[in-house]
Amino acid sequence: MTNVAPRCAACDSASYEPIFGGLLRCKDCGHAFAPPEATDEDLAAIYTENYFTGEEYHNYLADKDVAQRNFRARLRVLKRFMDPARHRRLFEVGCAYGFFLEAAKDVFASVQGVDVSAAAAGYAKNNLHLDATCADFLKYDLGTREFDVACMWDTIEHLAHPDLYIAKLADHMKTGALIAITTGDFASLNARVRRTKWRLMHPPSHAHYFSIASMTTMLDRFDFDTVYARHCGYYRSLRSMAYGVFVQKHSDTRALDLMNRLGLGGFPLYLNFYDIMYVIGRKR
Repeated sequence: MTNVAPRCAACDSASYEPIFGGLLRCKDCGHAFAPPEATDEDLAAIYTENYFTGEEYHNYLADKDVAQRNFRARLRVLKRFMDPARHRRLFEVGCAYGFFLEAAKDVFASVQGVDVSAAAAGYAKNNLHLDATCADFLKYDLGTREFDVACMWDTIEHLAHPDLYIAKLADHMKTGALIAITTGDFASLNARVRRTKWRLMHPPSHAHYFSIASMTTMLDRFDFDTVYARHCGYYRSLRSMAYGVFVQKHSDTRALDLMNRLGLGGFPLYLNFYDIMYVIGRKR
């Protein structure tokens, strides 16, 4: 718990107001966030192995092929802004089981990642033989390392102080380096209509709710110019959708069991609700 008055992670304002769902909204830039009662350590404690196998995800490992479809799509967009001779070293915050690092390793001279989940980082290191470390990024000693590309895929909303993560990355990136981020868009039509029933509205695991405007504001604070900001679709397996819709919400396993019996659980389906943003910034 903390008694320090919160400041907006996007614009650093201390002026905010309560809104629906127990969130606070910055009066200056509109960024929304959960009251900062949890520390990064508290949030990290959520991401045990069970988080990936029955809590948030049905079976994260089983959906590796589907996840990598999404990561390859993200990489294709990112490569449009990369100079192969300039952007050689990649670092990922929130690398989980290493699926993106594995998909990207042939594009870069080096790929590295950190994650607070020991099970996830351990799998990336020991099973996929990647340079992945279990660590709190804010406490992780980067030494003199520099990165040409930094990625945070569906990670920034989970952090107690996302601006501190961007600040630390910026300190290890030179002019022209790229940062790529995906997260929910709180200003999207889907989020505004669904409000507390929006599928990405679930504090405390999601602590911050950015819009493209507030994300651009935060990146600008740390000398990144936004060069790309679009809504992106994604693939999900039929079993993960059945798990989220029927099992998590209604404790009904029949649809999931049927898909598994028919061998259809891993079938990938492409969705785009225009409520997930993909933003790329370039260091000034």
